[in-house]
Amino acid sequence: MRHYVGGKWGFSLIFGIYGSVFPYAFAMAVVNAALTVGVSISMEYSEGIYPDPGTTETVATLMAIFTSVMMFILTFRSDIAYERWWEGGTLLQKTRGEWFNAYSSLVAFSSARPELQRQVMEFHHLLARLMSLLFCCALQQVSPSKDRPFEILDTQGIELESLLYLESTRDKVEIILQWIQRSIVLRMNDGVLPVAPPVLSRAFQELSRGIVNLQNARKIADFPFPYPYAQVSILMLLLHWGLMPFWCSMLLSKTMAAGTSFVVIFFLWCLNFMALQLEAPFGDEPNDLPMDQMILDWNNSLCTLLSPRSQRPPAFEFDPATHDRWITSLSNSIPSMMVQEEDEETEEDCEEEGAAIATVKSNSNLPDGRRTVLRQDGRGDGLTARHNSPQPDLTWEGPRKGMSSAGRKPKTLSDMNTLSDVSQKSAMT
Repeated sequence: MRHYVGGKWGFSLIFGIYGSVFPYAFAMAVVNAALTVGVSISMEYSEGIYPDPGTTETVATLMAIFTSVMMFILTFRSDIAYERWWEGGTLLQKTRGEWFNAYSSLVAFSSARPELQRQVMEFHHLLARLMSLLFCCALQQVSPSKDRPFEILDTQGIELESLLYLESTRDKVEIILQWIQRSIVLRMNDGVLPVAPPVLSRAFQELSRGIVNLQNARKIADFPFPYPYAQVSILMLLLHWGLMPFWCSMLLSKTMAAGTSFVVIFFLWCLNFMALQLEAPFGDEPNDLPMDQMILDWNNSLCTLLSPRSQRPPAFEFDPATHDRWITSLSNSIPSMMVQEEDEETEEDCEEEGAAIATVKSNSNLPDGRRTVLRQDGRGDGLTARHNSPQPDLTWEGPRKGMSSAGRKPKTLSDMNTLSDVSQKSAMT
């Protein structure tokens, strides 16, 4: 699909070539303008060619009527073509939304029992691969080339016999959808999906609505623009193209005739080529729908929900003094606000519970450049000395950012490593 940025004025769009219909229309207009110049020159050197005023007026009237009828047909065809293009993209997005809701619901409905986590993970990964195959086959079903390749999640682990059977059948979407629904029923029986059937029926409904939207998209792919309309429009265009040099030469001077012929032919054929570009939106042309990007986004969304962090809702510490105020902020300021609040919490912890202060000083009397560490914690255990490997001089005051005061667990992996290292070295001392 041709992506572009129009800018404030949009003038830069005039010079775009990729995905433009200008080159095709320009070729038709230049040839017609050259023919108009030739007809005008031949009429200048021929006596008795110029018609009388009555004939000229009749020619102008016929030209206006013919052009108006042709403009109506071309505009109608262009409108229908754009509706087909927009409706095709809308239906594919609806299909994606319905199927992803079903996938997300099934992941959320899965059991949290520790003894079933192996079966839950197996179901999630199989479901993700089947959903990737489902959307890929759906795009192939509406594409002009039924064997058009799309990227999918790897099928390693799925039995080969089933994949071979899927490759041999024509109704791939229907088969994969049946596999998914059957897997849901089996997982209900073994406890992987321990939810009530009325709740689980939502996933079946979303799967069914997705394939209904896909069938509506197939209507656009399988039913082309009516042939009589297409035939009449191209015939009128060719007839108009052939008569335009004579009409312009009879009514205008040579220069004006050539310019008028070029402009009229150029924009009329632009309308025709626009309709041809948009009537079949599921191909791989520059102005077709971005189906390759859609399958990539789909696979990324599937993999995102496989992350354990995506399946666990965030913890929330309710503080009435803070949350009852209903403070609002801009969305891009949330990370900085969280850091600021975390710093404030750290300072309060240091004041209330006492900060653990460690000062590392160089001791030249120790061999190998070792250093003596004097540590005093907030519990009043006094000073203890230990030896450490060579390090640059540093001072660490208070708990690290992201780590609570004494008695709480560290929040980050780096804090856990720091505490573990201090414990090990204290034991050695």
